[in-house]
Amino acid sequence: MNADEKRAKILEIFHETKDFFQLKEIEKAASKRGVVFWSFPSARGATLRNQLKRVQEENGLLTERIQETDVAITTELEFRIDSQERQTALAELQTFEQEIEKLRAELAQYGQCDPATLADKERINYLAKEAALRWTDNVVLVRSHFIERYPTLNIDEFNQYFDIKIDFEDLE
Repeated sequence: MNADEKRAKILEIFHETKDFFQLKEIEKAASKRGVVFWSFPSARGATLRNQLKRVQEENGLLTERIQETDVAITTELEFRIDSQERQTALAELQTFEQEIEKLRAELAQYGQCDPATLADKERINYLAKEAALRWTDNVVLVRSHFIERYPTLNIDEFNQYFDIKIDFEDLE
C-alpha cells in the first residue's frame, strides 16, 4: 500500500467517525484497517549517506570534466600559432564587431518606427478610443436619465452644471 492509499484510508477514518484522535489512537484505528506505518531509525541515516555518495560521485565527475577542459584549452593554446594571417583575421573581426555596434546604435535611434512598436501604439490608440466612446455613451445615458427623471432640467443646464462642452460627443 503506497502513501496516498494510506492517507486516503486515514481520511476515511476521520470522515466516518467525525472525531479527534491522538497519534496512538489513529495508529491503532488505522492498523485495524490494514494501514501500517513504520520507520527505522537508520533509514534517515542511510538516505543521507546515499545522497552524500551521489553528490560526491557527481563532484568527482565534474572535477574530471574541468580537468579535461583545462587540458583541452592548454592544447588548443599550444596549437594556436600567432601568425600574420591570424592577426589580420582578429583585426577584421574587431572591425566587424565595431560596425555591428554602430549599426545597433543606429537601429535603436529608429526604434520608434519599428513595425512592432507602431502596431502596439495603434492597438493602444484603438483601445483608448473604444474606452472614450464607452464613457461618452455612459455620460449620455446618465444625462438622459436625469432629464427624464427631472423634467424641469434641460440638456443645456445639465451640460453647464457638469461642465460638458458642446462638442463632447465628437471624438473623431
